[in-house]
Amino acid sequence: MIWKFITFFVRKLDPEIAHKLTIKSLKFGLHPRLNQSVISIKIGDLIFKNLLGVAAGFDKNAEVINKIHFLNFGFTEVGTITPLPQYGNPKPRIFRLEKDKAIINRNGFNNLGMLEAKKKLENYRKKFPVGSDFLVGINIGPNKDSEDRFNDYKFLAENLSEYADYISINVSSPNTPNLREFQNKENLYKVIKFVKDGVAASKAFNKKLPIFLKIAPDINKQKLNSIIEIACSQKIFGMIISNTTLDRDSNLKSKKSNELGGLSGKPLFKKSTAILSEANKIIKNKNYKLFLIAAGGVTDTKTAYVKILCGAHLVQLYSSLTFEGPLVANKIINGMLKLMKRDNLNNICDIVGIVDNPKEAMNIAINGFKKSKN
Repeated sequence: MIWKFITFFVRKLDPEIAHKLTIKSLKFGLHPRLNQSVISIKIGDLIFKNLLGVAAGFDKNAEVINKIHFLNFGFTEVGTITPLPQYGNPKPRIFRLEKDKAIINRNGFNNLGMLEAKKKLENYRKKFPVGSDFLVGINIGPNKDSEDRFNDYKFLAENLSEYADYISINVSSPNTPNLREFQNKENLYKVIKFVKDGVAASKAFNKKLPIFLKIAPDINKQKLNSIIEIACSQKIFGMIISNTTLDRDSNLKSKKSNELGGLSGKPLFKKSTAILSEANKIIKNKNYKLFLIAAGGVTDTKTAYVKILCGAHLVQLYSSLTFEGPLVANKIINGMLKLMKRDNLNNICDIVGIVDNPKEAMNIAINGFKKSKN
C-alpha cells in the first residue's frame, strides 16, 4: 500500500523532477527489496535469471544498476550514453499523459557523458563482473553536434564494451536530428562496422560481444526487411523493438498529446507489437538467427505475454514504472508464472514467436491456448 501512495505522490511532481527523485531514492536504498522470481532464459551465451528488464532511458548515467535487481528485474540497459556530456533539448521536455498512461519525451540524449558513466560501470563491475546473474546492457548514441557520429559509436564501443553483457546501438531516437537516417542501408552498415571495430579495439574479454540494434516503430515493411537483412549479414545478435513513436493515435485523451517528441507507454503497445510480430515472421520465414527484445507499452502480465508469443525472447519496460510504481516487475513476473502454469509450460522459450499476429496472441494471453482454439 505504501508504494501505491508513493507512486501517486511522485506522479504529482514535474516529470523530470520525479525521475531525479526516483533515481536518488534508489541510490539511497528507499525501494522495495523483493525476492527475485525465476523465469530463466538463455539466448546465445547470455543467461537471464528472468526475462524482464528496464529499458534504456531510465538509468541514463549507470547510477542505480545495483539497485534495480531488487525490483525483480532480470536485467537493465543503461544510457543512452554519448561521448561528451550533453544537456539535451530545452525544458520542459517530458510530458505525462495521465489519461492515456503514456509519456512524451524530447530529452535528446541528456546524460553526463562517457567518462562519468565509465567510472560508475567500473565501480559496479568490481563487485559484479560481466556474466553475473544480473545482466547489464549499454545503450550508445552520438552527440547531437558531433562532427563524426560514426566515430562516436566506435569511441563508445571501444571504451565501454569491457563493462557490458551486451551493447545496444541506438539509431532510432526521434529526438536527435537525423539519427533515424542511420537505419538506412549504407549508414547502418557503416554504424555496425564502426561499433564492431570499437569492440575489437576494446579491453572486452569477449570480442564477439552481443550487439543489439534498437529500431524505430515508425518504419514500413520494406525498411524492416532491409534492417533485418543487414543485421543478419553482419552477424548482429539481435534487435530491440522498439523505440518511441512520433505518431499520435486519434484516440489520445490527454491535453498534452500534441507535444513534440517520442510517445511511449500504453498507446505504443499496438504499433510496437505489430512491428515485432512482422519481424518475427521475416526471421522465421528466412530461418535467420536473430534474438528479439520487445519494448513499448508493456503494462502488465498479459501485454508481456503477448510480446513473447509474437517473437520476443526478452521484454523491457520503462513508462509503466511511472504509472504502476516499483512493484510492476514483480506483478508481471509472478503473473507470468501463473500463466505458464495455466498453459502447462515448463520453459517460456516454448512459446517464443509461435503466434503470427498480436490479436491472436492477446486472445491466448487472456484465455489460454485451449480456450482460444475453441
